[in-house]
Amino acid sequence: MEDPITNQDQPTRSRRHRRPASEDPFFALRNILNIIFMVLAVIGVIIYLVAEDNTIGVYIIIGAIVLKMVECCLRMLH
Repeated sequence: MEDPITNQDQPTRSRRHRRPASEDPFFALRNILNIIFMVLAVIGVIIYLVAEDNTIGVYIIIGAIVLKMVECCLRMLH
């Protein structure tokens, strides 16, 4: 590309991109854990708000948080 100020060609800059998803061995597992986390979190909140006994909803939400922490650990190990 020609620089309009100096009229000289500049070398093309390489852009920094993250590695493609195919290089991450945990990518599919992390996606599955994220989907399970979201589903459990929504179900846990609904049960917590609707049920007379809130402890079941709390246990489901805690389980979802544990799954999210596992997913975060996998991301950090990568």
